[in-house]
Amino acid sequence: MRTDYGQFWTSSDQHMRVSDAERQEVTDRLAQHFSDGRLDQAEFDERVARAMAAKTRADLAGLFDDLPEAGLPGTGAPAAPPYRRRGHPVLLFVLLFVLAATVGHALLWVATPLVWIAFAVVAVLCATGHFRR
Repeated sequence: MRTDYGQFWTSSDQHMRVSDAERQEVTDRLAQHFSDGRLDQAEFDERVARAMAAKTRADLAGLFDDLPEAGLPGTGAPAAPPYRRRGHPVLLFVLLFVLAATVGHALLWVATPLVWIAFAVVAVLCATGHFRR
């Protein structure tokens, strides 16, 4: 949804009806400008009344012409916080467990034949007398 309200809409967009959500967004932005001190009470009341009575996008045009865009540096509006990816310790634990089980399984398949070969070598050495004193 565009929030410039008249600045970039084509002439056909100007005749589109506005929704309650768009009216609420406009009043929220006006309230932010009012709380930042850019509008006095009379200007705020007049603009909110215009926004709430708006039927089309053309009715919303001009409400923000003399106000800076929200979210820009120096406008007083807070910028959105940077996205921070959160870790998932349970997922990490499951991943490490699966990795350990896979490595253990692979080592078991490699080590088991070696144990049997070693056992056979010891049995042959015992049978041939290599361990007698």
